[in-house]
Amino acid sequence: MIIFLYGEDTYRSSQKLQQIKAKFLKEVDSAGLNLTTLDGAKLKFEEFNQQVKAAPFLARKRMIVIKNLISENKSKEIQKEVVELLNQTDQDSKDENILVFWESTSHSKSKSKSALWDRLAKEKLAEEFKPLTPIQLNNWIEKEIKNQSGKMDKQAIAFLAATVGNDLWQMSNEITKLINYCQEKPITLSDIENLVKARFDDNIFNLVDALGTNNKKLALKLMSDQFNLEADEMYILAMLIRQFRILLEIKDLINERPKITKDLIARELQIHPFVAQKALWQVKNFTFDKLKQIYQMLLDLDIKLKTSQAKPKVLFDLFIAQI
Repeated sequence: MIIFLYGEDTYRSSQKLQQIKAKFLKEVDSAGLNLTTLDGAKLKFEEFNQQVKAAPFLARKRMIVIKNLISENKSKEIQKEVVELLNQTDQDSKDENILVFWESTSHSKSKSKSALWDRLAKEKLAEEFKPLTPIQLNNWIEKEIKNQSGKMDKQAIAFLAATVGNDLWQMSNEITKLINYCQEKPITLSDIENLVKARFDDNIFNLVDALGTNNKKLALKLMSDQFNLEADEMYILAMLIRQFRILLEIKDLINERPKITKDLIARELQIHPFVAQKALWQVKNFTFDKLKQIYQMLLDLDIKLKTSQAKPKVLFDLFIAQI
């Protein structure tokens, strides 16, 4: 039996992996003597071959978990050898071992487009874990809160989703923190504002807002804050580019449909309604030409960050001063 778990949502894929392992321990090998996890990044074919062909010890089957073999192992040869071995294995055998391949990325974003990935993706038990859509994220939060015996209304759930985003590792921690803090009381918007660490997106929103209202003094302070927190300059740039791209797209939609709503914008651009609402407020501070000018300045800044000897903070400050 071959199971293939992959995708950018490593929280849900990791949960699925834990469920599979727990079921194996409960139904096949309670002692855990036949459960092995291999680090795919360092794996040699000889070790893989040995583990796959090893007979189970005091149990019906063995389970071998292989993590990130495709995305992190630098050897292309091992992937070819693994494919050959899998093709030789009789998948209908009742005594087969269980192989679980786990990858912390999607096929489209994997650096290695290999025959092994294509081979595994065809398995009946292959499952991709994509980032949740806004609606799916809200439903996931609601279910997680119920599982932890917490209470939160739909408005607070939507606000929490917009504040934390699609990082389910952080989201799970924030939900646990909120429930422990509120105990049996319903979690409110105020609780989220006070306790939950917002994504960097919110700081970027404030920075863009300052630029839109020509408050360069505040914009410089917010930028300085990010460098004081040791934020990566390329990440700051990427988030600025993303925000101004969203504003350009919204401006374009408004020009086509002046009465367009935040919900329609959210669906068109595949962003959260809270993000769409904030961007709608913000886009009023810019003309279409100004947005295009700033977007081009950001692309120029990208080149300067990669080629100039000047300090990144100086380049960002000059960018703000020139707007």
